[in-house]
Amino acid sequence: MKNMWPPQDQVLSYLKREASAPLVTDMQIEVAIIGGGIAGLSAALECVKQGKKVAVFEQYYCGSGATGKSSGFVTPNAELSLTDFTKRFSLQDAGKIWNFISGGVESVRSNIQDYTLDCGYAPARTLMVASSKSAFKTFAIEHEHLQKLGLKSELYDAKGVRNHIGSEGYFGGVAYDDTFGMDAYAYCQEMKKQLQSLGALIFEETPVTAINNHTVSTARAQITADNIIVCTDRFMPDLNILPQDVFHAQTYVMASQQLTDDQIHAIFPKEKLMVWDSELLYNYFRMTADNRLLLGGGELWTTYASKETHGNSRMVKKLTNSFRKKFPQVDIQFEYMWPGLMGLSKDIAPMAGPDKDFKHIYYIAACAGLPIAAAFGKYSAQHLFEGRTDMDGYFSPYRSFPIGGRLQSVLGNKLSFALCNVLKKAVEFYKKLGIPQKFHLEGKWAEFDLGCVKIGLCPTDQVQDNVRTGVVFEVMEDLLALHKKLQAEGVTFVNEPVVAPHGVMVGIKDPGGNVLDLYQATPEKLQEFAQKAAETK
Repeated sequence: MKNMWPPQDQVLSYLKREASAPLVTDMQIEVAIIGGGIAGLSAALECVKQGKKVAVFEQYYCGSGATGKSSGFVTPNAELSLTDFTKRFSLQDAGKIWNFISGGVESVRSNIQDYTLDCGYAPARTLMVASSKSAFKTFAIEHEHLQKLGLKSELYDAKGVRNHIGSEGYFGGVAYDDTFGMDAYAYCQEMKKQLQSLGALIFEETPVTAINNHTVSTARAQITADNIIVCTDRFMPDLNILPQDVFHAQTYVMASQQLTDDQIHAIFPKEKLMVWDSELLYNYFRMTADNRLLLGGGELWTTYASKETHGNSRMVKKLTNSFRKKFPQVDIQFEYMWPGLMGLSKDIAPMAGPDKDFKHIYYIAACAGLPIAAAFGKYSAQHLFEGRTDMDGYFSPYRSFPIGGRLQSVLGNKLSFALCNVLKKAVEFYKKLGIPQKFHLEGKWAEFDLGCVKIGLCPTDQVQDNVRTGVVFEVMEDLLALHKKLQAEGVTFVNEPVVAPHGVMVGIKDPGGNVLDLYQATPEKLQEFAQKAAETK
């Protein structure tokens, strides 16, 4: 494997843009839309189609936030799968939500085609790959749910996945049709120009500082609006909107040099796909329209960072090593890397609905996935002007969460969001080890019973990694066989099993970064222990 040089720390797409002038004088408008990402621009287009006079106010430039820093996957299966929705709602309701998000996919596609938007449109199927046997079982359930609803998908075993991507590192996968990739930043900039040609007003570098009933305040002017749609995603708390319920998660994207046909074929022997895996902080990759590989992912250390973490050499190493492990036959130089913060709710689902007091104000936040943001942008206008309400009962911005109120004020937002999304994974991890669970208070505490010893999982004030706990679990079965079994199920090991005269030991890491050791004594050592115990009586 040849040596690589570090990628530039900048968003590749941002090297090109045309600015729109900021707002400097007071104005009155029918619809004020705050936020120039995919949700805000989708809302603006629907308002224009309904004959409304629209103005969009963006604090930086259209597409500069989570939309433009994303990897450009346009697929209904983003942070939440159909199966995730079935755990919260009925299968029929989950199907309704899935079709709603799929409508967002088609809405974006039709905009690209109808208005000839130059945004790197790259049709490709989506393939979710299983990094463990247990993940493949989950994908099989996902496929079954899709089939029950008459939705199209294909389930592949490990051999089937190898036929579609040049890696032996996966246990199977499920594929979806009618998806595509795009340069999401370019899409927003192209949509901006299209909206301006249709009569919409776009004001960039115009940060909104406050909203009070029908009045929107900016740094240099005030707007009076009949209706207001707020699409500021992770910036909602800056406007004192849902301050305890919207936070963010950070991921990274790297863009490679332009690849040769041979390099592309080594990764995708049949067709270019949009791929992501089943890890807790998953990795994802796809080809761009100009034959660059986009590779993205996250890490525990910086997922809930308060601000973007630039120049993260550890993340460069993590992503490149992960890719090399899965595709050892391919040498790729990555030329750009950038972090991005996306809005997040405590249950990962979007938050969309009218203000509880002012029904002319509609909020859209925490839409982790471009299609669902586009779908709710369009829906917000239909809700305000056509009375559409069919999605109102699912993702209210005022729904309750496991952690909130006084407890969150003590723990803080960062920890509260981390707990809601990581503690559950930690509980699943210890169950996988076969340790009996005593109880689990969701988001707060979980306890496992070892007889005379208890393991308690509880909050910490920061994410730590590779912390040696000093805890050793003695294993009575074949530890080498157990190591292979747990590895196949996605458990992270910090080293290969060490075989010594007294026994075998191997370190494992839980989702919180804590390292524990599994130990199996040799029969001779066990006999020696028993003899010494007898002598001390």
